[in-house]
Amino acid sequence: STEELETINLPPFKAAIAADVSAFMTSHALYPLLDPEHPATVSENILTVLLRQRLFFNGLIITDDLEMGAMAAHGDVASGALAALRAGSDILLICKDPQNVMASFDLIRDRILRSEIPLMRLIQAAERIQNAKSRFLKRRTKIAMTRIKRYFKL
Repeated sequence: STEELETINLPPFKAAIAADVSAFMTSHALYPLLDPEHPATVSENILTVLLRQRLFFNGLIITDDLEMGAMAAHGDVASGALAALRAGSDILLICKDPQNVMASFDLIRDRILRSEIPLMRLIQAAERIQNAKSRFLKRRTKIAMTRIKRYFKL
């Protein structure tokens, strides 16, 4: 129900956003109240409308592995990657088969070149990734390999 969504399901997300969480990983589950046709990973209504516009989340949205069985029922991996990018994901996880990575890359590149996906969508994802890198990969003091080997007794 809408009441259950507002009182039980959304508060943890609101709290995480208020605590400045840096990323959410999508679920391949269906949430019929929010989108009766698409799993969350490929749902623009969930990723863009709910997370970005309604809850004002500006961090990364990362898919779970697009090669998982739950996504197989909704098409091939490349189509899933394209749909996830369109829906609002910034990082598309394809964890096993390099051919799926290349097929996804080719399909997304083709759709961008045809202007079926606005270039701005890719720029937004790149900016979010860069912001996360800046936040978490700040320059650190270099550690000598000799110290690492000594620590691990190698």
